[in-house]
Amino acid sequence: MEKMISKIMIITIVIFFGGCAASYRPINPPLLNYTAHDSKDGIGLSYKYDVLIERGNKRYAKKEDKKGIRLIAVKVTNNTDTTINVGRDVVFYSEQNQMFLMEPMAIKNSIKQITPSYLPYLLLTFVNFYVTNGSTTQTYPIGLILGPGITIGNMAVAGTANTKMLNELMQYYILNRDIKKGETVYGIIGVRDMGYNPISVRLREK
Repeated sequence: MEKMISKIMIITIVIFFGGCAASYRPINPPLLNYTAHDSKDGIGLSYKYDVLIERGNKRYAKKEDKKGIRLIAVKVTNNTDTTINVGRDVVFYSEQNQMFLMEPMAIKNSIKQITPSYLPYLLLTFVNFYVTNGSTTQTYPIGLILGPGITIGNMAVAGTANTKMLNELMQYYILNRDIKKGETVYGIIGVRDMGYNPISVRLREK
């Protein structure tokens, strides 16, 4: 019975500590249901806020709010008669203010999970578990497995999640993207210090 209890406690500890790091669930802009739309200068725009929390990326969504960053999924359709370039010909606006899009690496560095933050779990290396049967006490150095295992596991999960996020941000980085006549492209944009204002795209004044 005591051995069974010890196993249950060990499993509980592993589950408790092992669930700290969060994986990353892709946003997948082409698969989203866009509810906000705008059309100006022959360019159609659909967009969606809160894409991180909607996809279950709570850890990253909290960092997003804390750092004052907004990740927005966008769908841009070129209804003009020529190829347009996002940045050179087309700019994003939040109401009447031009939006300056963040680079993927800058977004990642702002909201990423900090992998060294899991190093304190190495202190579990010194944890022993004792089982007493009558006058005999047996010692199990479970920390030798728990400490390094939980630390390495969490760091690996966090590092992999950060990389997946960066890869998706780079895949859907829309700045400097050419959009052909009649083409629709999807992107994920990141901006600083902006609420949930309506956004639009316009041709750059020449």
